[in-house]
Amino acid sequence: MIDFLSLSIALLFAAGVWLLLSRDWLTLILGLSVLGHAVNLLILKSGGLQGDDHLIQALILTAIVIGLGMMAVLLVLASQGLKYSKSRDADFLPEDSE
Repeated sequence: MIDFLSLSIALLFAAGVWLLLSRDWLTLILGLSVLGHAVNLLILKSGGLQGDDHLIQALILTAIVIGLGMMAVLLVLASQGLKYSKSRDADFLPEDSE
């Protein structure tokens, strides 16, 4: 029988991929974040869920910090893109900003 953590990892992967397939910038960034959390849980699950392996904890902590920084940069880029293009759809970006 599938345990709860495996099911939640699968659901997070599915939700992250579904959000990545949208055209809206904010849902795309949210999808990247959800996918990152799913990968962190997968790393935790592959380590056996014991609290004595410090390498896995360090990897997950590093991935969380890098993901937070990446999300901050992407949100700034999305807000600047919204300011200049007046559209949240990634397909309708202007080719020339002048």
